[in-house]
Amino acid sequence: MEKFFKHSVKAIIIKNGKLLTVSVDYGRGRYCKLPGGGQEWGETMSETIIRECKEELNLDIKPLRLVLARDYIAKNHQQPYDLDCFHLAELMFECEAADFSTLGNGSEPDSNEQKIKWIDLNDLESSDFYPKAIIPYLKNLKNIKETIVLGDVN
Repeated sequence: MEKFFKHSVKAIIIKNGKLLTVSVDYGRGRYCKLPGGGQEWGETMSETIIRECKEELNLDIKPLRLVLARDYIAKNHQQPYDLDCFHLAELMFECEAADFSTLGNGSEPDSNEQKIKWIDLNDLESSDFYPKAIIPYLKNLKNIKETIVLGDVN
């Protein structure tokens, strides 16, 4: 089986104590995740997250700082829906938006079944948000002073 590596840049957008997520279903069950996606060749990380939020959410955002980095190496997590050859590296940026009036599915939503969902930070643990390992950091975002590298977590 050929090894597959993906590099992804994600947006952490919190407004009034709620996290902006996209609810998706890739044929393995619905769950919520941070908006964002794959970096294209020649594109900076900031350009990637700006483009991805425009495509997915029709939202103009400003990346503020890199907060979290994680790996997800499928063979280490025994998930029934990922092949052992899959490896994802995710960089998560705290972002802000000045105007949410345009928020909605953009020109290239993350899936045909994408839904935009705000989740109260206090309800993240009991929600269908993934990866669960980043929830404590999201709830404590303002106290994070430098980028945290989480390693291989889910």
